Amino acid sequence: MKWTLVVFLLSMSCSQLPSSQKASPEIKETLLTFTITEGISHPESVIYSKDDDALFVSNITSGDPLESRPLGTISKYSRDGKVIAAPWIKGLRAPKGMAIFKNHLYVSDVDQVVKIDLKTAKILNTIKVEGAKFLNDVVADKAGNILISDMMTDTIYVWTKAGVKIWKQTSALNSPNGLFIDGKDSLIIASWGNPIAKDFTTQNPGHLSRVSVKAAGESQAKLGSLQGNLDGIAEDNSGHFWISDWMTGDVFRVESAGSAKKVLNLKQGTADIFFAKELGLLFIPQMYESKVFAYKVI
Repeated sequence: MKWTLVVFLLSMSCSQLPSSQKASPEIKETLLTFTITEGISHPESVIYSKDDDALFVSNITSGDPLESRPLGTISKYSRDGKVIAAPWIKGLRAPKGMAIFKNHLYVSDVDQVVKIDLKTAKILNTIKVEGAKFLNDVVADKAGNILISDMMTDTIYVWTKAGVKIWKQTSALNSPNGLFIDGKDSLIIASWGNPIAKDFTTQNPGHLSRVSVKAAGESQAKLGSLQGNLDGIAEDNSGHFWISDWMTGDVFRVESAGSAKKVLNLKQGTADIFFAKELGLLFIPQMYESKVFAYKVI
């Protein structure tokens, strides 16, 4: 466990940035509260369980996002980043996005989705998703339906009591990565862009869009002007979205009007971020650095 305490005063640092990159004036500062390194190996996603008062981190242990060997793990930590169990779950391949519904943790794992009991730390079910190539983020709606993005096939799947099926499939998804359901039953999608080269660069950048959870057939509405190889989506206590760009390492705060302000510039591999509202902390996995940062947003 490595602890770091750094105060990053945006009011001072903004003067060193181009005006187009200045952070939102509503943010007085971000405080890098702690850094998790123990038990971390190429982390892709972080999630906080209020009921368990614990953090869970998915680790692509080999570093290969298409790993076929059972090397991937989930690690479990206290709210302040202390190891509870690392690994907590073993036998996954390249676990990425996670979602919690009731007492279950759902994890995407290349071309399958894994259901884990949070209380017993047992894998309850593993569902093979036919046609999937690169399952990424996972989100649960109010009814417990699990939506999963597939970045390589322009598809979002849904896992219900009846099984897994295609929920939405269209080139307009633009290589969907991050998923988030807001309080208005809208699915917010962070797209990676296309076409995707072997090094994951793209000719065309991705963007944010919105579609109704209850009407998958509806056209997506573009949200704001932010572009990039977008990965994680999180929402803070003020209702603003935080978006990560995996390729550049930038972290943006998106205002209600859709305008984006760059707040942080980290390293390539800034993946599926998570805002724990109960803790007031923004968790940022650094895939290539094998670290997870915890920022206090004030």
